[in-house]
Amino acid sequence: MHEKEGHDAIRVANMGFACRLVGNIPTILTRTQVMQVVMKGLIRMIALFFRRWEKRTSHGDQTRASMGRSLLLLVIMLGMSSCATPELIDLNSYDPSHDQIAIAGYYKNQADAMREKAHAQVIAAARYEALFGPEADVVFGARLLGNYYEQTAKEFEGIAEAHASVARKAQHHPAAP
Repeated sequence: MHEKEGHDAIRVANMGFACRLVGNIPTILTRTQVMQVVMKGLIRMIALFFRRWEKRTSHGDQTRASMGRSLLLLVIMLGMSSCATPELIDLNSYDPSHDQIAIAGYYKNQADAMREKAHAQVIAAARYEALFGPEADVVFGARLLGNYYEQTAKEFEGIAEAHASVARKAQHHPAAP
């Protein structure tokens, strides 16, 4: 396959990375560069499609064609923006430069979820006891699981409090520039 010089040609190598031929020299592309090249190609294809479609429509259908073009472009832009990589947070870091409030909130939410599960197991144990008697294995298992969830919730709350404490200290004693 022959590429014109300056043409953005992407090849996916056997190793799974993308490269662009610049002259005859393949260069590895970053994810952002790949997305830019793909976006350019999509826009070219869409523009060509609508030019051909508008030639087939009458003059009265121009408004509908324009609305369709806008809607399609919006859908493509939303699709491309959903491919963006979110910022990852190290949940084990107590470094004040990380968002300790967000980390504390995460662990608080996890503690709340564990408490809900513990409560559900307490209710299940009571139901099982009414059905099978207090000595049934299923009652013992539900209580044991409820205790585990409650203990895990306490651990998550402790971790959340530790991260919140780091955040409070960072607010009171900001780092020197």
